Formats: sequence, C-alpha cells, structure tokens
Amino acid sequence: MNISEHYSLGYQQSKLDFVDIRLNTDNLLFVDPRLIEFLGTPLATKMQKHLEVYWGELIKNVKQKSFSQADYLLSGLGEPNETRLGYAFSKDYGNSVGGKLRQRIADTIYNNIAVKTGVLSHFADIELYFEDISSDRISDITTKIIKSVLIEYTQEQCRIHKIPMKTFVQKDIFDIKTLKWVNRKVVLPEYFGKPIIFVPKNIVRLENTAGKNVSCFYRFAIRQFVSNDTEMLKDISPIGKDGQILLRDVKSKYPLSKESLTNWTIHFGKLLVDYKTDHLNGRLKILSDDEITEIIYDDGYSDVG
Repeated sequence: MNISEHYSLGYQQSKLDFVDIRLNTDNLLFVDPRLIEFLGTPLATKMQKHLEVYWGELIKNVKQKSFSQADYLLSGLGEPNETRLGYAFSKDYGNSVGGKLRQRIADTIYNNIAVKTGVLSHFADIELYFEDISSDRISDITTKIIKSVLIEYTQEQCRIHKIPMKTFVQKDIFDIKTLKWVNRKVVLPEYFGKPIIFVPKNIVRLENTAGKNVSCFYRFAIRQFVSNDTEMLKDISPIGKDGQILLRDVKSKYPLSKESLTNWTIHFGKLLVDYKTDHLNGRLKILSDDEITEIIYDDGYSDVG
C-alpha cells in the first residue's frame, strides 16, 4: 500500500514530487545530505541551513569542550519512523541512532581529528571520515535535523493533493533559532493512526552509496595527491618497468582507511575542496523515477504512468 494508492491519487511516482513510499514496510531509500548540499533549490537550501546550524553548533561545543551541551544536541537523534525510509519500519533490522549508537557517534565526534582540526566543517562529509556510519545512519541523522522542514513540505504536498491530515505531537524537532529540541503539535497525514512524513524524491539515494563515495574519494586522493607526493613515495617498492611506480604500488602501500583519508585531508590542504569542486560536482545525480520505482513498487514498472 503506497501513498498514492492509500489516498487514491490516481497517479504514481513519476507525477509526484515526493517518494511514493510503501506505508506498511521498509523502503530502502535513504536521505542524502550530499544531494541536499549540492541541489541549490529553495527547499534544499532551507534544509542545508538546518544542517549547517546544527553541525556548526555541535562542532563549536566539541572544540570548546562543552560536552554537556554537545550531548544535549546529540540526544535528539532518535530513529525517525515517520518517513518509512531505510530500516525504520523493521524492528528486527533497524539501525537506531539512539542509545549505544548515539554514544558511539558522540565518542567519534569528540575524538575525531577531522573534527578537531576543522577539516570536517560540512555535515555531508561525515561519511568520508567517520567509521561505522552507513547510508542508513546518515539518513536517520539528517532526517532528524531537517524534520521541521520535512513537516512543512509534507503539509504543502497534502494541500496540493488534497490529502487529509490530523494533529499529532511530534517530539524532538530541532529549532535552529533556539538550538533546542522541541515538541510541537503539527498536522500530518496518517496511516492506521501513525503520522507519515513525506520526503522529496530528489534528496534520496540507494543503499551503500556512502561506501561508494568513500571509495571514490580514496581513488581521487591516491591519483591526484598521494601518487604525486615524493615524500610519501619514498618507501614504495616499484614493480613497473625501469623502477616505475605504478598506481597499484601506491594503493598497496596506502590501503583504503578513513584514518588515512583524514590524515591526507589535513596534509593536503586542497584535497577535499578539489574533490568536491573538480571531481564530485557534476557527477552527483538524483535518482530517476525508474530507479525509485524499482524500490517502492512490488510490481515494478507495470503501473507507472
């Protein structure tokens, strides 16, 4: 049962601005802060503002060793079930951002060199430097930070499509003016008494994209920076003709690790900037309706108009 079916909209994903989620199960799509950062639409800009304010405040408190305030900011990152994205619906497989995981994220932030040195200044870059952070966890964290924007977006889409709403109390909404987690009464659509929050289809990605982004960043760093650094090449035993150092020699000496990526970003001041402006920008693609359709409709393409 998708949103379009439940509310008898008469059309499906290709004619909807939001993800036409299945309401009674997981939808293996994930909110991508990288797309939010790069889109530049008025809605994405509003979401990005929330991410920047939250992340900036969190990093400021970490650097000032105001750990009680940092802990408070992390306390609101519970698992968002209202979007039905990721594994939120599945109790057996959900990767909550609460409890032990939240503490692990806190420990990572407090001890991460990229955070302490200011290299990690954009929230979207955490997948490049944080261990044990997947597309699902990044999506959960992002969703909680931009929740107020998503609620407004949902209300607007419901008005457009004449979808009925009812009042719910929504907990842990981040207020960028007060920097507090607040509870508010809001109107949202419902499914069997539970609130639903819509997500724009142009900010979601497929599973495992975070890992692919890390690999892509690693290859860029190896090719453009590490392989051209004479100091780092000193201890490499070349296997190429006439003592030529091959790219695989460099990779063998410096295998992929997020610790290495952190150290390289600090050592090579332009690495992250060049990666995002010269390499990543232009390669970022929003998912097509067909790609989303394969995830959210059991019958694939047959009913897509």
